[in-house]
Amino acid sequence: MYASIVYWLTSQPMEMFRFGMFISACLLISFVAQSVGLVVGAAMNVQNGVFLAPVMSVPFLLFSGFFVSFDAIPVYLRWITYLSYIRYGFEGTAIATYGYNRTKLNCFQDYCHFRNPITTLRELDMVDSKFELDIIALIIIFLVLRIAAFIFLRWKLISVR
Repeated sequence: MYASIVYWLTSQPMEMFRFGMFISACLLISFVAQSVGLVVGAAMNVQNGVFLAPVMSVPFLLFSGFFVSFDAIPVYLRWITYLSYIRYGFEGTAIATYGYNRTKLNCFQDYCHFRNPITTLRELDMVDSKFELDIIALIIIFLVLRIAAFIFLRWKLISVR
């Protein structure tokens, strides 16, 4: 519901396929984030989980491409970007809103650098990104985290007995 309101309030194109792509990416981001919480909650006690969950989320955010472009990340650390679910969600929502031959944005000033949507994607290093791969990556991360949460819960139950 929130994502649909955000889509409408930010004056995105009212095209059903774009809206569907945006909503699906947002839903998968929330499912994966919930799965991260399940893994932390199942693997740790409350005191450690409350402290470590925010600390563990910082690398996901730093290597998402939101604050630092992928080209600025040293080569020996770029592999970490492929583990960040925030990266795939960010790419997916950016491609849904600015990709797939979107028409030029409305501009009410003499000069608008980001009037052409491809300029925005170029600035974000996402011209060659594929929405389908982002969705597949989010689904895989979701499944891996859910399986990990199950394994941690099972391990806790066995150790309690």
